[in-house]
Amino acid sequence: MKRFFDNSSPLLNPADLVEAFSGRSKKELALPERAIVVFHPGNLKRLVQMTGAEIIDEWSGFRSIYRVPQSGTVITRSYFGGPNIAALVEELGAFGVKEFVLCGHCGAISNTLRIGDVIVSKGALREDGASHHYLDDQEDIVCSEWAEKWLSPAREKGFHEGLIWSCDAIYRETANKIERYGKQGILAVEMEVASLYAVCAFRKLKGVAFLAVSDIFYNGTWKGGFRARALKKADQGLTDFLLEKVVR
Repeated sequence: MKRFFDNSSPLLNPADLVEAFSGRSKKELALPERAIVVFHPGNLKRLVQMTGAEIIDEWSGFRSIYRVPQSGTVITRSYFGGPNIAALVEELGAFGVKEFVLCGHCGAISNTLRIGDVIVSKGALREDGASHHYLDDQEDIVCSEWAEKWLSPAREKGFHEGLIWSCDAIYRETANKIERYGKQGILAVEMEVASLYAVCAFRKLKGVAFLAVSDIFYNGTWKGGFRARALKKADQGLTDFLLEKVVR
């Protein structure tokens, strides 16, 4: 694969961009150390309501970020895809966030998983684009050391743990790859975790991803479970987990 990593200094940095769009100073835009990142508006709404989080006005000209009262935690939403999560981590990291807890959905490629199961991702197969701009190596897998901290509380909740496959091309998740990666022990496919872990590694930040199974690839077919009761229950369980173990 062509290498994209370049260790020279970028001309555009996230702090300058956020300050330019928001019209605020770095001091005004300062954030606490931990951020919870979700993708679905319903999950964001549920978390905000249950924590009493309030929008941070200084950021409202650029991103919608909510601060949980009397805590060191903020909550925000990312759009789908590796480039979006990479930009979000860069921007929040430039203003003080050092720990990123991502909660999303994934498609199971392992026959050990069902709709509504939850995975804590120890690492991700890099078929994204963003990670190759951040890591000066050709390793296929990018891992999170911080994820190891979360294995014990995840096991208490019955979550699964293992590697996932990050693929930018949602409609190129082919039968051959699904079969091959499943046999290699990879549990599921999604679009963002490799990018998250790569940016965190490059910036010396911490990141962990929790993924609820929303659809399944099995025996050469695809089954969606986006409206399934099991997925709604999983999302609620993840919210409870965040309130109990993550918000601080």
